[in-house]
Amino acid sequence: MNFSFLMCSERSGSNLITRMLDAHSAICGPATKHLINPVARNAFRYEPLERPAHWQALLEDIHALLNAEFSHWRTSFSLADLAGLAAPGDLPTLIRRIFATEAEAHGKSVVFVKENQVYEFIAFLLLHFPQATYVYQVRDPRDMALSWKNNPGHPGGVCRAARQWQADQQNCLKLYSDLHRLGRARLVYYEQLISAPEKVLTEVLGMMGLAYEPAMLAYHESDLTRANAGQQHAWSNLDKAVMTDNSQKYRSELTPDEIRAIECICANEMQHLGYQCEFDQAELDRFAKDALARFEEADNRAKVHAQPASVKANVEAKKRFYQRLPIRP
Repeated sequence: MNFSFLMCSERSGSNLITRMLDAHSAICGPATKHLINPVARNAFRYEPLERPAHWQALLEDIHALLNAEFSHWRTSFSLADLAGLAAPGDLPTLIRRIFATEAEAHGKSVVFVKENQVYEFIAFLLLHFPQATYVYQVRDPRDMALSWKNNPGHPGGVCRAARQWQADQQNCLKLYSDLHRLGRARLVYYEQLISAPEKVLTEVLGMMGLAYEPAMLAYHESDLTRANAGQQHAWSNLDKAVMTDNSQKYRSELTPDEIRAIECICANEMQHLGYQCEFDQAELDRFAKDALARFEEADNRAKVHAQPASVKANVEAKKRFYQRLPIRP
């Protein structure tokens, strides 16, 4: 089973490209359950994994996360199912087999994994998925921030989004540089994905050794995709065809000060990635000096963080890994 991983900020089209690739006859792109991130970052809390009680505790927490009703898969896992996937202590095989089992249920031979902040657990991936490829997708931070602002499940306003975008690009660009030199990563612009999907997908698939299939643009017709589109507010567009005009909406939907704030925060990374600022550097310097701190403080208080029940269930399941206390014999 071959693996490919997505590096992408939230609200940057990560679910769209995952669904497109999932519509390929050889690729399974499971709806995210945010599995590897909390597991890989907290595996040390369960050490030594070879001890039966420690391994059982980890399996129980993984089972809770997989069954949190955050997203729909074709496969469901009981505790006994998980125990049968890998020998005690063999976490990489367990993770690999969880995804492979879902891919096999679809008759697919490649797994495309979408999770947030891949750079936080990249060491785990490089060690245990040494042949994996990576897709680095980026979106204009002003449109990303607008989408973040409009989503009730994300805290804060455009400044919170811009800070996250900046951190994500700083970390992803470092990884992409080396991975691209090895022929294992491709940079995808969301704006190009929606305007010329066949061209972009052909390039991504070439890295995977696969050919483009027209059915990939009918991703929204999948029953499983439709079921997941109704699961989260953030995924509500997944049961629609490609929205070719879904860019530069920030120009009419953000205020000038919101745009200034985003550009103050993200200007260096925007320039590196080829996104042009609306305001010149002198104007951004003036705003940064005189208004950014006050604007950012107010902006981050502007929205109540209202998580739907399914997101809360996923968050609570992930907390188990971060709050796991030492396991007694």
